[in-house]
Amino acid sequence: MSYQITLHAWSGTNKADAVAKLAKVFWLGNEESATLVDKLSQGQPWRFEKNISDHQAELASTFLQSLGFEVDIQPVEATREPSVDVVSEIKATEEAVVAPPNEGNYRFEFLGEVRKFFNLCLANLIKTVFTLGVYRFWAKTHVRKYLWSQTLFSGDRFSYHGTGKELISGAIRFALILMLLGLINAYVYFNVGFAEGELVSNLVSLIVVAIIPILLVRAWKYRLSRTAWRNIRFSFRGKGMDALVLYFIGVIVTLVTFGLYWPFFKMKSEKFWRENSWFGDVGFQFSGKGKEFFKKYIIAILLTPLTLGFYLFWFTADLQRYLWSHTHVGGATFNFPITGRDYMKLKVVNYLIIVFTLGLGYPWVVIRNQKFIARNMTLAGNIELNRIVQEMQSSGAFGEEALDVLDVPLEIV
Repeated sequence: MSYQITLHAWSGTNKADAVAKLAKVFWLGNEESATLVDKLSQGQPWRFEKNISDHQAELASTFLQSLGFEVDIQPVEATREPSVDVVSEIKATEEAVVAPPNEGNYRFEFLGEVRKFFNLCLANLIKTVFTLGVYRFWAKTHVRKYLWSQTLFSGDRFSYHGTGKELISGAIRFALILMLLGLINAYVYFNVGFAEGELVSNLVSLIVVAIIPILLVRAWKYRLSRTAWRNIRFSFRGKGMDALVLYFIGVIVTLVTFGLYWPFFKMKSEKFWRENSWFGDVGFQFSGKGKEFFKKYIIAILLTPLTLGFYLFWFTADLQRYLWSHTHVGGATFNFPITGRDYMKLKVVNYLIIVFTLGLGYPWVVIRNQKFIARNMTLAGNIELNRIVQEMQSSGAFGEEALDVLDVPLEIV
């Protein structure tokens, strides 16, 4: 005997939970599920188009009722057993799941459009000019909100929750610190002596450069803490002093070995950034080793001058493939199978767009980069996305705006 399942209404208290779980029960997109819950809240019924078995109907009915749905199960005549497994894992996960095809292979997607992004950037530029640069903090936030919202993973969009107020607050605090250091330096110049002033100036510059790893940590904490997927936030749990020690030793040893230590330093730094990054209560892992990439590094040193620098495109592609293929989360592994030719085509065309449009094509370049990443990036393996829970980590925007003032790019991964 087969059954049809109809939902007549929803009167639960946790809409976000109902949307997420209904999407998993009937294999719907998150937006489609949200629209469906809204209609059910207004008393508009909805019927699942496929038939299910009596055992599945009983389990699904109990589960959906616990979420606040009004469920009606009706028997239908069927000549064969239904093929749709609505609750294949309900006993193990306490959630009814229709298993999608290619289960365990999750893809990214980017839906941004050049025209819309260009209009956004143009509006941001005009407002920034007329506010003498003050609006730039809100402009940066609007850009991120758009790019994050147009990026999808497994059918659901990312979201960005930072604000312009947070960014301007961080910038003001760092500017006050720089002003204080400048006043101290000026006082030494005019009241102690020129030589002492030069010494203090050099010392201040050294301190600012030395704390860049600490600022990177604070900036990355802010960026991840304001990023969410399925309403679950990312976080970064690394410590600034650990980054300071890592980079101090790494830079010194790389210089002493005339650059030969770089692959080992690179893998250690990637391990720090990636293994301290979390999604909810699930941490990322990194298994890359410097000795495994050392050979490719030596080849790049030899071939880059001989190819007038063009081999760097192939080296960068090799590096990104290696880094992502050794990045794991919850039993799954990333895959980014780009080639040197792919990467060269992307960068060369981007450069030509910027040059021949006198910079006006920058929004087009951003969209091309985002589409390139989404088109090539996948996550494959055993990861139970529905069991990941939120673990909030607080963070401010001080580090990010400090890097902006110092003109240090935040490109960790």
